[in-house]
Amino acid sequence: MILQLIKYENNILHKKCKKIKKNSLDKRLLKNLFDTILKYRGVGLAAPQIGIYLRLFIINSFDSRQQICLNPNIFKQYGVYKEFCEGCLSIPKLFYKIKRKEIICIEYFDDKWKVHNLQIKGFLARVVLHENDHINGKLFLDYL
Repeated sequence: MILQLIKYENNILHKKCKKIKKNSLDKRLLKNLFDTILKYRGVGLAAPQIGIYLRLFIINSFDSRQQICLNPNIFKQYGVYKEFCEGCLSIPKLFYKIKRKEIICIEYFDDKWKVHNLQIKGFLARVVLHENDHINGKLFLDYL
């Protein structure tokens, strides 16, 4: 099911999300998130963008991999700051150049509650940072 996106005018997008308790996540929510991201042709979507205040985001990368990140923790960012034009499904038709670190280290759980620790570079790191901002109540416009 395609879900309605919360738009940037709504201050609830600045609300910090709560951790997900193990095995409490409804799998239909994950399917609905992927249905929604595919409909709007996005690369990332965070739960607060559809009004769910849980520490969850999904990534739909260009190489057809779909990733679910539950209770993510970005514990390191390094490398040089790179500027890149970003957009957001909750802020349609607006794009701005945003500086972000080029390499991140993240720990998260997948939908089977298996823990993952990854180092991510480049565009995918930027997407993860953008979505992680959403679950922390921050929008990319806050960097302007």
